[in-house]
Amino acid sequence: MLLEFTPTFDKIGIEYRITDSLDAADSELSAENLLILGGPAVNDVSRRAFDALQDRLPVSINLDDVAITIANRRYAPEYDADVQKVVKDYGLVVRCQNPFDPSGRTAAFLVMGCHGFGTAGSARLLRDPGLARQLAAEVDQRDFVAIAEIRVHGQEYGTRIVESFLFPRC
Repeated sequence: MLLEFTPTFDKIGIEYRITDSLDAADSELSAENLLILGGPAVNDVSRRAFDALQDRLPVSINLDDVAITIANRRYAPEYDADVQKVVKDYGLVVRCQNPFDPSGRTAAFLVMGCHGFGTAGSARLLRDPGLARQLAAEVDQRDFVAIAEIRVHGQEYGTRIVESFLFPRC
């Protein structure tokens, strides 16, 4: 999924480096803007970032029952009972101050889902021009949390923004 972003980064002149989450020390993560893909259950950097941000975010992730709760609303995937496949998933995009940077000069995007479709659909919010414009209009370059609903049709999926919330920088 990260490779889907690289042509966009190259096109607009953003320098990037791909790092394995198991090899990334906090000091290494503090110097640059971050794009963190995958939730706390599958990505160590995501888990550490989410732990550091937990008190500031209006969101919680329940790894036991695979659900996202934001502003007292619970978003959980739906499954086709006959074949036990995901038919609706949810994802989350967070834009915030880089939790590893004590200077506050760098930012982080955390992109995650209840399942892989939720992560992929949430990533679409940042790379699909129409969805990115809609999200930008809602959040106006401030720190935010956005929930995406992903309808799954085989290996294809459609994404829509359910809601977004602003939160203050610390």
